[in-house]
Amino acid sequence: MKRIAIAAVALLAATGLSQGALAHGVKNDATGTIDAYLQSHPEMVIDFTETSGEHCINTWKVGGGHMTHYATDPSKTAEDVIDFVPADSMIAAGVNVDDLPRMPGKLGAMEPNQWYYLPAGSYEPHHGGKMPMSLMIRATNIE
Repeated sequence: MKRIAIAAVALLAATGLSQGALAHGVKNDATGTIDAYLQSHPEMVIDFTETSGEHCINTWKVGGGHMTHYATDPSKTAEDVIDFVPADSMIAAGVNVDDLPRMPGKLGAMEPNQWYYLPAGSYEPHHGGKMPMSLMIRATNIE
């Protein structure tokens, strides 16, 4: 679980947390906070290492609206962090999913930072099965 917490902090760093803040102990504080939250909600942590080489933090399990997968070995993929958002909520907010490319049906096929649409009932390779709901999905390559 500690590896997942560190990966989550890496995502925060890659999406705007300054390196200066990381150098001054925010990383340790954030890791501790995330780790404590995950310890109190272990149902959010799902192991997909056999399926896709990823660990999952699924806030849907506790009433949230986001799921994130973290590659266990980012050097083997450009899909280091994958965000999954229910498409219905985005469609209700005005997003036109018809303008998005369809989610590729295999691992490693997403272009980093491109949002994709996955219709309900379609195969999703990071989970290794069909998803019951439509999703918007984006991969991030943390360099």
